[in-house]
Amino acid sequence: MEVRERIREVTLKIFELYGERMRLVNSIARVKREKGLPVRDREVEASLWEAVKRKCQEEGLNERNCERMFALLISSSIEAQVPKSGAGAHIEIFRRAKAMEREGRKVYHLEVGEPAWGPPEEALEALFDSVRKGEIRYGPSTGLPRFKEAASRWVSRRDGVDVGPDSLVPTPGSKFALFALMSMLTDKGDRVGLIRPTWPGYLGIASSLGLEVVSAEEDFEALRGSRVIVVCSPNNPDGRVLSRSQLEELVEVASESNSYIVSDDAYAELSFVERTPVTKIYERAISVNSMSKAFGMTGFRIGYVYGPKEVVDSLAKFLAVTVTNVPEFIQEAAGAALEVGEKHLAQVRERLSSMLRFAEENLKNTKLEFKRPDGGLYLFPRVELDGFDSLQFSRELLEKKGVAVAPGIAFGPYPDRIRVTFASMHGYEGIPLLKEALA
Repeated sequence: MEVRERIREVTLKIFELYGERMRLVNSIARVKREKGLPVRDREVEASLWEAVKRKCQEEGLNERNCERMFALLISSSIEAQVPKSGAGAHIEIFRRAKAMEREGRKVYHLEVGEPAWGPPEEALEALFDSVRKGEIRYGPSTGLPRFKEAASRWVSRRDGVDVGPDSLVPTPGSKFALFALMSMLTDKGDRVGLIRPTWPGYLGIASSLGLEVVSAEEDFEALRGSRVIVVCSPNNPDGRVLSRSQLEELVEVASESNSYIVSDDAYAELSFVERTPVTKIYERAISVNSMSKAFGMTGFRIGYVYGPKEVVDSLAKFLAVTVTNVPEFIQEAAGAALEVGEKHLAQVRERLSSMLRFAEENLKNTKLEFKRPDGGLYLFPRVELDGFDSLQFSRELLEKKGVAVAPGIAFGPYPDRIRVTFASMHGYEGIPLLKEALA
């Protein structure tokens, strides 16, 4: 019984020491934040592990058990230093808008990136044909030949790079691709670099994986040391397209740490200006593509990734053990869409330009200050009102006018801005109501 009591005392002492250790970790975390230092220092961790390993040997302890305890301590330290990201202000607005619709109220959705157009007719025909043929069973995670060949031809022309079918893999949407890539390319506590203003989905992914987020708007120096840097050009939410010189600056920063650059190319086809693909100038760049925006296939949940073959091969394995594969009939539809892509996009770009002109005409001479976006689906105006609160305004606009917009604080330190999806199917009705609210 005395031995049992001693075991109890030692066990409680271990937790007392663990509490002390976590308090010290929090103190170090404050210093790191103040000085802009990374969460992880692998040299320090390696040195500490060597000391722990020697101590385990002295005590005659099983090294594998010591390694597991050490990993738990390091993991706890990282979690304490990486802030958690919630659902986000834009999700609050979206959920309330959907609740209002369930109540029978009319809502004009200008808060989500849902384009006004749908997929080309050829995509729907290919979808139905594929289902009728019985292509509804398991398939390879690497993708079907028709889709891979169509996608490789498409991005080779679009980006001016030579992309073979074996360097490309379909994914269940681009968001899952981003999550999968960050899961594969990082370890807990690694840095991920973002460019502001930032689509909040990147923050959510980073938070769920225990990654430290650093960000920059114009000066990319703050992104040094990132394991992965994410770039979106045209950008969500402001439509900015990074110039070649800006991308070269970013590549210089990435090269120093041998970082990957993950290019979210969801809006690549919707650029109004000349656009330089980062895959054209950096060998460790990975392009994540979506069929949702330019091709209007949001509900189909299909995207694709191209980049270094070893990354694409690893991604295919990741898909195999998570989602198995993108359904074959969905791939057939997407492949058909890409095959008629130029004809479809000519119509989309004409419609996009018309909707942008409508938004600009209606919102000029209001309390919104904005510039014409370089591409994409959105305006990201500054609201020139004293004491303006983007979240409060978004809530009131939704309740009073039935117009949903995304508050600027969802995208970074922008409490004086809102994001407006000018290319929404509700744009022609919702934008005049937004104008009324700002009168």
